Amino acid sequence: MLTISIGMVVSPEPEAVELFRRYNTALNYAINKILRLDLRSIGRIHNALYRELMEWFGLPSRVAVDCYRDALAKCQCLEKQS
Repeated sequence: MLTISIGMVVSPEPEAVELFRRYNTALNYAINKILRLDLRSIGRIHNALYRELMEWFGLPSRVAVDCYRDALAKCQCLEKQS
């Protein structure tokens, strides 16, 4: 049996790049808000951020949830380091 390998360069879709930029901006916003309001529970974080992330940053609902969960994880790492 013969196997063929090929190399390709794939350029990302402009929509995906734009979503990534909005996600990064939203992630920074979420981290700052979690730290500023000293939010600790996922329920409080959801109440404080879910709608804002979707409406202000145009994130789809699942991406908004992933965003505030990532922000919480980063905040928890910061607390462990200090």
